[in-house]
Amino acid sequence: MQYIYKVILLLVLSASLHSEVVNEKVTKVFGSSPPMNYLIYALNPDKMVGLTFAAKNANNFADPAILDPRFLALPIIGSFHGGGTGINLENIIKYNPDLILLWEDDVMATRVKSEIAKINIPTLTLAFRQIDDMPNSIRVAGKAIGEEQRGNLLADYSEKRLSEIKTSLKDVKKVRYYYAEGMDGLFTECNDSFHVEAHNYAGGINVHSCVQSGVQGLERISFETVLGYDPDVIVVQNTLVMKAINENPLFKHLRAVKENRVYLVPNNPFNWIDRPPSFMRILGTAWLASKFHPEAYKIDIKENTREFYKLFFNVDLSEKQINSILGNNK
Repeated sequence: MQYIYKVILLLVLSASLHSEVVNEKVTKVFGSSPPMNYLIYALNPDKMVGLTFAAKNANNFADPAILDPRFLALPIIGSFHGGGTGINLENIIKYNPDLILLWEDDVMATRVKSEIAKINIPTLTLAFRQIDDMPNSIRVAGKAIGEEQRGNLLADYSEKRLSEIKTSLKDVKKVRYYYAEGMDGLFTECNDSFHVEAHNYAGGINVHSCVQSGVQGLERISFETVLGYDPDVIVVQNTLVMKAINENPLFKHLRAVKENRVYLVPNNPFNWIDRPPSFMRILGTAWLASKFHPEAYKIDIKENTREFYKLFFNVDLSEKQINSILGNNK
């Protein structure tokens, strides 16, 4: 009986260590979700085998002046998630990655793990929903794909930036925000959705408290509901939503609009906040904190943007590029 227990223990330990082994020979990696896929880009774009969805879309500008041209030329392998091209196991096998990164906090995590287990490709599962989990996950992913030094560099920067945000916002009163999505600005997220993780970390409190009704989020509400909330701040997902808000005279009745506290999320090359909620949230959370609490969290967002893009994208932004990225959010 004791022998059986020892065998079981060894099997369990072996299984747990399998996903943490450093493999210097990993040359091809795939992220089964958009956040994981973009993480690979930050660590080493040359090791990406494909995309989960088209690089350029409503929420992600994908400027070729910032991104590696090889990234923009990658095939779309597909995604298990809504909004992307459907994926099948044969397609993953075709590109034969050495490792697949899985998103632990994904609402579809169980299904994704079950499907990928069928093709016997090594996986590494990472926590990436909670903002505070991101630095360690960056570090672990870097080690796993043979980019340990790069992973540590990005993780150290992220830890420092997040620590500054938390310290600055320790005693602030939370700002009531509305996250405007959809073609007309009348789709939003529930208060505990991972889509608003950055908003909450930045000292905000979501005016829309609910239980998420579907995998994608995007809860439909009426303008009367938004009017009743009358948020302090409106965070706008993309330019299409901003256009809808600007053209709808009803929104002019909201306090946030009257006080000019409507902020469009930067999205070049990737969205700073959401869809996908990637490593860009390190910068996006700092940007949100500076908008929610400008007196408590005083930063030079232009200099922060310059530093972040140099580190994560290896790009020296010009003043013109920074102004373009930030738009009216400087």
